[in-house]
Amino acid sequence: MRILAIDTSHAAGSVAADDGARICVKPLGPAGEHASLLAERLTEVAGALGWCLAEAELVAVVRGPGSFTGLRVGLATAKAIAWAGGLKLVGVSGFEAVAVATVRSADWPAGPLEIAFDAGRGEVYAARLHPSVATPTGWRQSPGLLQSTEAWIANLPPGSLVSGPVLALHASAVAAAGHRLAPAEAWFPTAQAAATLASARAAADVGDDPHTLVPEYLRPSYADEQPASGGAATVPDGPT
Repeated sequence: MRILAIDTSHAAGSVAADDGARICVKPLGPAGEHASLLAERLTEVAGALGWCLAEAELVAVVRGPGSFTGLRVGLATAKAIAWAGGLKLVGVSGFEAVAVATVRSADWPAGPLEIAFDAGRGEVYAARLHPSVATPTGWRQSPGLLQSTEAWIANLPPGSLVSGPVLALHASAVAAAGHRLAPAEAWFPTAQAAATLASARAAADVGDDPHTLVPEYLRPSYADEQPASGGAATVPDGPT
């Protein structure tokens, strides 16, 4: 299956083309350039495998967690390609993308992964992922939880296996608490991991409706964070 994959959930960003036997991955550069470079980079990775965008069969996109602007750019592009070409669309969890990258990069013992994204304001957005043969992607994820960084580290089970973007800022604190850290190259979602996960979901005939696929932000929107009194919100949608 010819897959195009997009990850604009964080500052680095990447795209990939995967035909099952070969894969080509290209970075997107600084976050502010993602929107202007996406179409060009997707054309380049597909061309490197000898096909064009119109010949793709599936488009995968990391739906979050991530920044407000970045996720909107990625999902809008993926939906446009899917609509224009009549392609299957698959939204991929950034948590699962990190899990895939993590188990690829090291000889990890079987067991759950603790994955967290930095949400700003001294908080993380975290989830626990368990290996699972009952899901198409091979992972079962707990609901994401927004909490203070200190509380998250303090409540990790002893000797946890930890990965995710949060380690770019708090690796020392997590290690000092006695936990095992994933290699740095596995901390962030990638388009390559998104393609892997999308292929697994497609094989199980699982896809997403472009009309209902929505981003998973690091924290609630303005409206959701309004005080109970109904006053105006004073906080942003999350890191951008």
